[in-house]
Amino acid sequence: MERGVAVLAALSQERVSRRLRAVAIVTVVVIAATSGVAAIFGGRDASGIADLAAAALLVQVPIAVVAEFRSDGAVTVQSLLAALCVYLVFGLFFANVASSVGYLSGAPYFAGHPSADSSQYTYFSFITLATVGYGDFAPAQQLGRALAVLEGLMGQLYLVTVVALVVGNLPSRRSAINRPAS
Repeated sequence: MERGVAVLAALSQERVSRRLRAVAIVTVVVIAATSGVAAIFGGRDASGIADLAAAALLVQVPIAVVAEFRSDGAVTVQSLLAALCVYLVFGLFFANVASSVGYLSGAPYFAGHPSADSSQYTYFSFITLATVGYGDFAPAQQLGRALAVLEGLMGQLYLVTVVALVVGNLPSRRSAINRPAS
């Protein structure tokens, strides 16, 4: 639920479209409702649905970031930080999807770990995104392995394409110094 509130705060900026804000609010309501059902009745399915809804909410952040910086057109340090934030959102997205798969499948997501909490899913996600792969957690399910491969590939491709492109287009300090004052 904390992630939902943080994402809503990010999407509340006035330059974010009303439609995107409305979708975010509905998604947070779904997360709250399903989390409440899971807390009251202990339902694994409700927890899995809440995690899927949280993943859907996280998908909206890159959309808002791209819309914001695409309209600006200039590459700045702020746009570089935004690109890095999107990278972090990828990690949170995959953590929520993995947690959802663990809940909805009814089988342990990680080999050798009968249960996992959100911090373990987040840890595994970022280790996979960065392709570090310590090996202390490994997906036990075929779908989990496929998600891990997808996440690792997306993480590397994002860094070597999007982030590298943004960094490569940052105005150099030297050109800013040599630019005549207006």
